[in-house]
Amino acid sequence: MADIVAASPLRDEAKDNVAARIQRNGLLVRENPSRRKLLVVTDGSPAVSRSVANALGVPLPETADAVTGDDPSCYRLARNRWLVSYEKAHGLGERLVRTSSSMAAAVNDVSDGYVSIHLSGKLAYDLLVRGCEQDLHRRAFGQGRFAATELAAIDVIIHATSEPDSYELIVDRSLAMDLWMWLKDRAADLSA
Repeated sequence: MADIVAASPLRDEAKDNVAARIQRNGLLVRENPSRRKLLVVTDGSPAVSRSVANALGVPLPETADAVTGDDPSCYRLARNRWLVSYEKAHGLGERLVRTSSSMAAAVNDVSDGYVSIHLSGKLAYDLLVRGCEQDLHRRAFGQGRFAATELAAIDVIIHATSEPDSYELIVDRSLAMDLWMWLKDRAADLSA
């Protein structure tokens, strides 16, 4: 039996070995296929939470819809449950597995289940508000916050990163192409 190798659902949008991207009017929308995702679940004890945070290198967010860090980014999905998204934190998964193996915590690599899309540029906010009813303005939705919401009727995590006019979107791989086509169509309608 042949090995199953996960491929990006946006692979047909990629050109010249460069990940899928849309560039228009100072707006950049690009897939970030090297962004890994881990699901971390603990028993909630302070000792376990401290150990996991030490392995991550960023504190675990304690409140709903809170996020800490940019690389890694740690999203609090529910009580004692976090999604960790990272690109450059080499060895992070192995470090978390080693840390959690001797305590009441579990770490699962869910990278192949999600697609990361990065939006940046002066029109990134304008693009998002065309399909999202949640207030995404930086005064209400600033750094350190994320929204598990709908964008174009598609469940998505939207994170306002520390860079101005920059967002990370995390979407289930089965819905990634639908979201991509919506972003592509709406980006074509934007004017600088």
